[in-house]
Formats: sequence, C-alpha cells, structure tokens
Amino acid sequence: MTSSPRPRISLVTPSLDQGKFLRETIESVLSQQYPSLEYFVQDGGSTDESLAVLREYEGRIPFVSEKDRGQADAINRGLSRTTGEILGYLNSDDLLLPGALRAVGEAFASDPELVLVYGRALSIDAEGRPLGRCLTKEWEPGRLGDFCFVTQPAAFWRRRVSSELGPFDESLHHTMDYDFWLRLADRYPATAVRYLERDLAAARWHAGAKTVAGWDRALEEIFALVSRRRGYVSLWWLVAKWDHLLDGRSQVTDPHPVPWRAYFPALYEYIRRNRAKVWLRGLRGSPRGIFKRLRASVR
Repeated sequence: MTSSPRPRISLVTPSLDQGKFLRETIESVLSQQYPSLEYFVQDGGSTDESLAVLREYEGRIPFVSEKDRGQADAINRGLSRTTGEILGYLNSDDLLLPGALRAVGEAFASDPELVLVYGRALSIDAEGRPLGRCLTKEWEPGRLGDFCFVTQPAAFWRRRVSSELGPFDESLHHTMDYDFWLRLADRYPATAVRYLERDLAAARWHAGAKTVAGWDRALEEIFALVSRRRGYVSLWWLVAKWDHLLDGRSQVTDPHPVPWRAYFPALYEYIRRNRAKVWLRGLRGSPRGIFKRLRASVR
C-alpha cells in the first residue's frame, strides 16, 4: 500500500533567556530539511542575547517576543499560530537529531489513525556531551502513571488531539507534557500510538534547566498529577524522591546506584499515600530494575 504524502509539521520553540542554547536548537531544526515544515519561536520577553539570535534568522523563522504566563502558556500561544497537521514543541535548550522529522512524517503518513508518534531521546549536558538515553519504552498506557516513558522533545501528535483534549494545562509548571500524555492515553486506543525505536531528539540537562533546578518541586507536582489522573503514586516515583533526598544527585544528570536506604522510606510513603487496593498495582515494575536499565543505557 502506498503511503500518503508526508504531512505538514508545525514545531514551536518556547523560549525565555536561553540565548546561549537557542542558535543550536534552531539549527537542529533547520538542518532537518523537512519539505513541509512550519517553525515558530515564541519568546517570553527575553532580556539576554535571544532576540539578537532570532534576528539573525529574520525571513526564515517567524517569532514573537511577548510576556506570557509561563511555559505552558507560551506553548499554547505558539501552537495557536500554526497551521500544520502534526504538532510538536522543542524547548530552546533541546535538539532534534538528524532525520527526526522525516521519520515522524513518514510514520504519520503510513497510518491516518495514528494520533501520537514518539521515539527515543538522548540526554546531553550543557556543552552537548552525551549523558546517556532518556528512559523511554513501547507505549503501554496502563503503565504511564507508574513513570513517564514519553520524552517530550521526541513526541509529536495530530492537531485534532489538541482540539479534542484541549490545550496544555497552564497551572502546571513542570508536568504539562506528562499531563497531556496521560489525557491522551485515556482517550485513544493503544493502536493509535506508535513508538519509534530510533533517537529523535536530545534533552539538555544543565543547572539552569527548570526541572533540574527545581527537582523537588517537580516531584511534588508529579505526585499530585498522577494521583489525580491515576488514583495512586507509584513506588517508582517515590524511590526517585528518596534517592534524591538521600543522595542529592539526579539519575538523569548523574546516574548512580540507588542507595538501599532510599527504598525503605519510599515504601513507607507509598503505603501511606495509597489505598490498600492499589498497592500491588503501583508496585509493578521494580524501580530498582528501572534504574538498573537506566544506568546500563549511559555506560
């Protein structure tokens, strides 16, 4: 069967004072040479070198610089200005890897029923040096509340999904993308999602990155989100919390063995937070095994 022409992809970069990374992000998009790409930068009123960088691309990349109410608002504003059938956003410190848009476009063209296509992603540091791979896996909607296995810069969806689910939740500071995947999992059949076993993007982890700088706050927002959406908080997320509290490092920026002493308070908190009938459900997928696979991926 002959696939349809590759669809128009609209990609938005929300940005605020990320001028030192912005040029590399833009070049990673332009170098895709995807034949039907609409690219837009939604700047939040940067006061660093960002606007000077953007002016270098005048005539090639449209942009606006205006105050917004946060990242989710910037994403929503940017996407509302686009027209493509396939949507995605790339933060101003992240990168697309060669051939990413071609692979995504071909996947959507091959099956009109697909609503979400995502793939693997690398973790890189501030200088672009590889840290390893982000934790991704085949789509399994029943496990999405246990841990987030969709890496945002490597994920793309059809425009109708945004129309049916609504915009990104502007009340969320760290988890607007996770919330969007959870809502998508509730609405569409598993067959409407495809996981590409190839590297599509690189997520940059550095001291100024929002989630790195505010990991404690991010975890609490994750707990509230998955509890609201799924009715429990998994042991995996709680081990992540206690690993950070006791060790002080992040598994993403500095992969390391989880200390055994992190499991005991995590298990206690897991029992305390959740109803008895969901204990076994939330224990699926040993966090020790997940972190072991994550460590293996960065060797």
